[in-house]
Amino acid sequence: MNEKKRFYDLFYNFITPDFKGEPFEPFSAVHIITLVLLALVNFMIINHYKRKAKVESKDKSSQPLYQPQFRLPSRFRFRSYFQLQPQLQILSRFRLRFQSRFQLQSQPQELEIKNSSKIFRYTLALFLLLNEAVYTAWSVATGDWTVGYSLPLHLCDMAMFFSVIMLITKNYFLYEITYFWGLGGSLQALITPDLSPYSFPHFIYFNFFLAHSAVITAVLFMTFIEGFRPTKKSILKTIIFTNAYMAVITVINILTGGNYLFLCHKPNTTSIIDHLGPWPWYILGLEAVGIVTMFILYVPYLGIIKRIKFKIRSFKIPYSSKHQLSRESQDNN
Repeated sequence: MNEKKRFYDLFYNFITPDFKGEPFEPFSAVHIITLVLLALVNFMIINHYKRKAKVESKDKSSQPLYQPQFRLPSRFRFRSYFQLQPQLQILSRFRLRFQSRFQLQSQPQELEIKNSSKIFRYTLALFLLLNEAVYTAWSVATGDWTVGYSLPLHLCDMAMFFSVIMLITKNYFLYEITYFWGLGGSLQALITPDLSPYSFPHFIYFNFFLAHSAVITAVLFMTFIEGFRPTKKSILKTIIFTNAYMAVITVINILTGGNYLFLCHKPNTTSIIDHLGPWPWYILGLEAVGIVTMFILYVPYLGIIKRIKFKIRSFKIPYSSKHQLSRESQDNN
């Protein structure tokens, strides 16, 4: 009976809105362990599918007769095209027969990899929807749902919905928005989460970290596995779309009395907004931080590091300068 009561108490503390645990502290031991575990899970998922892609490319390159090359015998080389037309037709049929055979042999593995990628995308999209549905059901059941707080209108919430549509449809515009919103917003939310008054091991704690981590997983999967890439225009599109969205949210905040996107006042927990001045100036600071974050997230695609390495490796002293340096050293001696 004591074990059952302990289990019921633990479950009650897990879901009750009247949780009396210790307040959440950023960079505590539990917080750091959670971030490390989520990073390991993301790394394992991306690495697993990248290995599959490498195996597929190796198998394609190892097909010796996939595109066979034929060389005509010497007695046919100097004949005209019209004289060689029957022989060329026979050779082309022979080539197509072998090519179709090896294509059929390589198709099952390609289909298997595509199907596994599709299954993962759909599973991740379903997980994001279920996670949001469970949170909404919990908020309604416990009476914690309010119009001014619980609507999924924050950038991370909208990035979650965009991720679901992106994973299912492979929409590139949604990828552009989700890349900057998902990586920038979710990473900042994971580092400085707004969890008050709930903390570990409450349901909200797990729901919050799983949702934001899944958005990052969706963006990384579409980037490294599906081959999507942001461009310079993606930054401009995201800035325009974000400002238009902020204008809509401002109207919603006025109508509902909410604080979506923290446009009305700062959050109750410690965050980067505390260092950006009072209202409304911190909104401009937030926009500047967002633009800088977008450029930082775009840096890996500029190729600056690869260009620098290439220039260092390819830098060679010309022969004339080498000869001149050797002569100067001899003269000095």
